Formats: sequence, C-alpha cells, structure tokens
Amino acid sequence: MDLNLFIKEGDKLRSLKVPTYVVKNLLRDRLSKSELERIDRLAEDTQPPKNFIPGSIIVDFATKTAESYQAGINFEDLDPTWTVKQQKLTLQSYLAN
Repeated sequence: MDLNLFIKEGDKLRSLKVPTYVVKNLLRDRLSKSELERIDRLAEDTQPPKNFIPGSIIVDFATKTAESYQAGINFEDLDPTWTVKQQKLTLQSYLAN
C-alpha cells in the first residue's frame, strides 16, 4: 500500500507517494542518507489540504515528529525513534477522498 507522505518544512508542505516500508524505516531512523536525499529530491511543493485523507502521514525532520492519518501501521509494534501522533479522522476526511 502506498502512503501520502507530507514533509513539513516550516510553513511549507511537500508531498510524494511512498510504499509503507519507507515510512516504517523513516520513523525508525533506518533510511540511508541517499534514500533521504531521494525523498527530498522527489517531493513536490503542495498546498495543505483542508482535510488529510486516510493513508496520509506528515513528517517534520527538524523535530522528528510525525502525524498519522489512518496509515495502517501499528506504531506500538514498530517501536519508532520518532514521536508519532495518530490523528482522528472525520467524515469530511473520507468525503475529500
């Protein structure tokens, strides 16, 4: 399953679709420098959506925090080195999809 990875850089937001294993490895600090550079190179500037859809995850490299919107990842078993918040979705999130 591909996830919508949003990269928060100050007030800006960049995004790209990535496989689940990329997010899992990112949140456990298991990506190489070249993999992180590839993510940075491929991510495109985007406007923040009104509502994040299921399968979205927002990461902030500066603070090593992430917000997950029904990404389908069991974070308790993952044992991430990042701080991860699981956000609740509303009906509007599903309608935006």
